[in-house]
Amino acid sequence: MAAAAAAAADHDAAPRAHALILPYPAQGHVIPLMELAYCLIDRGFAVTFVNTEHNHRRVVAAAAGAGGVQAPGSRARRLRLVAVADGMGDGDDRDNLVRLNAVMEEAIPPQLEPILDGAGGEGQLGKVTCVVVDVGMSWALDAVKRRGLPGAALWAASAAVLAVLLGAQKLIRDGVIDDDGAPLKLENNSFRLSEFTPPMDATFLAWNFMGNRDAERMVFHYLTSSARAAAAKADILLCNSFVELEPAIFTLKSPATILPIGPLRTGQRFAHQVEVVGHFWQTNDDTCLSFLDEQPYGSVVYVAFGSLTIMSPGQLKELALGLEASGHPFLWVVRPGLAGNLPTSFLDATTGQGKGIVVEWAPQEQVLAHPAVGCFVTHCGWNSTVESIRNGVPMLCWPYFTDQFTNQIYICDIWRIGLKMVQTYGEGIVTKEIMVERLKELLLDEGIKERVQRLKEFAETNMSEEGESTRNLNAVVELMTRPMS
Repeated sequence: MAAAAAAAADHDAAPRAHALILPYPAQGHVIPLMELAYCLIDRGFAVTFVNTEHNHRRVVAAAAGAGGVQAPGSRARRLRLVAVADGMGDGDDRDNLVRLNAVMEEAIPPQLEPILDGAGGEGQLGKVTCVVVDVGMSWALDAVKRRGLPGAALWAASAAVLAVLLGAQKLIRDGVIDDDGAPLKLENNSFRLSEFTPPMDATFLAWNFMGNRDAERMVFHYLTSSARAAAAKADILLCNSFVELEPAIFTLKSPATILPIGPLRTGQRFAHQVEVVGHFWQTNDDTCLSFLDEQPYGSVVYVAFGSLTIMSPGQLKELALGLEASGHPFLWVVRPGLAGNLPTSFLDATTGQGKGIVVEWAPQEQVLAHPAVGCFVTHCGWNSTVESIRNGVPMLCWPYFTDQFTNQIYICDIWRIGLKMVQTYGEGIVTKEIMVERLKELLLDEGIKERVQRLKEFAETNMSEEGESTRNLNAVVELMTRPMS
């Protein structure tokens, strides 16, 4: 983009503005907000990126392991990584999101105050002049508003789920859900946000897919209160989506306008420049890409279930057998510590003979962009969904919880660019025979391939210099650089 290139031409010049960015402490939130940080740096900003101490250590270690120590004079000089305590103890379970949410809201705001006021701002970054927070961290906007700084809030999932959260009070009044978010009155397992919007599947009530009613109730209240606070306190609401993906949502003006700035690219943005991209684990770049280079066009099954999905040892074994029986080469991401559950016979018969590889973490954007990849077996996290669309890769959907079921409806029933691994939530063990059948069906479906290519074209258009998402992002830049009142 010419404007971005011009703004970023001289990294030694004084920054145009200094943005503080605060993500929710989960992998699927840190990565898109880090990408937004680079988008702002490309437009002349300096950025202070604030992670929790737990995640800061992981991001820095992963970047260092990937060679992410950059030479002076690169645009990394405009990025400062800062850590704050999340209020949890060293041995506490940070996957307990209900407790994490509660303690962060108490622990983090006092630590943000001095950062906002310029403490520790070594180098040429200067004082913070604007802020972008994750919608899940919208309580941080109180300190932003007290200082009169422009502030934006980014939602890291689909715009539809955010719209439902913002419309939750109306759904309660209409008797669609009760005061704790549980469904009451659904017609054909669907509901409407307004009389002007099409029916939405019950999975768009995404908090109801956690498998624990107490947790669902608490998450519902946390998400709805966070969304309302973001809409009330942020100057603008952003999401990593684009108009053609969710057209009905982006025509809504009430209760708040949501501005699409996606698809934000969530991997290395330039092949010649290693950057901090927010991964919690070091990626096996050379291993993955070398394997893909040796495979025929469109033949590889890429399997990755994100950073939180839990799979039983029995299901893990059945998935391994299904990949082996499919006859296709595969690249399977098995998070650190889980690969030991894979059958030795499977590893000997496949990875030992070059038929597939198992890695702990992968450079997903680069993998999906590789011409050898034929499909993506995915948990349907929003980042993975958007990355797959951006690269024109059909999806085989295997959601785990919350909005992943929403995204599966989008992928399979609305956009029709993928298939469901199973038709009913909670069906038990998915057998190798089902996997082989679904993979064969997906890889032979030319209609799915054509439709996902069309969405890929829309994605590319939106991020072109004159694209709508690019124009929206430039409008955000103008908002963030306006004179303080």
